[in-house]
Amino acid sequence: MRKSKILATVVSSALVASVAATAAISVSAIKAEDMSSHKVGIVGSFNDWSKDGEVWMTENNGVWEGTVDIPEVTDTMVVDATTDDGSGGQIPRGIKGITFKVRLDGDWGDSWGDYEAAYDRTLNSQTNCCVEAKAGTHVKINVKLDTTKNSPEALANSDSDAKEDDVDSNWWPVTYTVEEVKDEAPAESKPAEASKPAATKPATTTPAATTTTTEDTASPATGDTTSAVALVAVVLASLGTAVVMTKKASKE
Repeated sequence: MRKSKILATVVSSALVASVAATAAISVSAIKAEDMSSHKVGIVGSFNDWSKDGEVWMTENNGVWEGTVDIPEVTDTMVVDATTDDGSGGQIPRGIKGITFKVRLDGDWGDSWGDYEAAYDRTLNSQTNCCVEAKAGTHVKINVKLDTTKNSPEALANSDSDAKEDDVDSNWWPVTYTVEEVKDEAPAESKPAEASKPAATKPATTTPAATTTTTEDTASPATGDTTSAVALVAVVLASLGTAVVMTKKASKE
């Protein structure tokens, strides 16, 4: 039984060593010209270092770029920045802010951070990039991974001639800027004033002029009066003639 346990321990150790060796080989095998077949993203304290909210970068002539837009920085996003002390421990960098790294294909097999002097590298650096930001602010972090050159810090601390001639992914620099966005306050909306109905005056009605029609009193025309008088005269003359003739006849 003890022999089987020892054997299992040896096998597991060998597997761990094999995985580590494979990881080391994959790290050293990264070439700038092969990057186009990979996805490059940004993760950090702004999305709790998860796949959710990872910001994917776009490539242009070997330079990968992406912008992390944070409408409102929260307290949990702002953390103390640290760096590797050279023995696997972390020591404070003396700054506090939003920390992040650039990584390949959505996992931690290969990633780039700030230049790590303890191991002279940016590839798989344990020194996270950090930008200072205050909770409650709206910030945009503009990030670049330049695969066309080496980190200036690496060149300054190493054999610059060799590294300038042979750009190495171990020293691809991650550079970044942060800008605070001043959001415009929403315009104060006032309730629309109720429209008042136009004052209406009653129309002044002028009664139509009434024409009183009085019935005309029938009065004979002048010509009719003359005819009546003439008729009466004729009648009287005839009666007079008749009386005279009657008297004359009686005398005879």
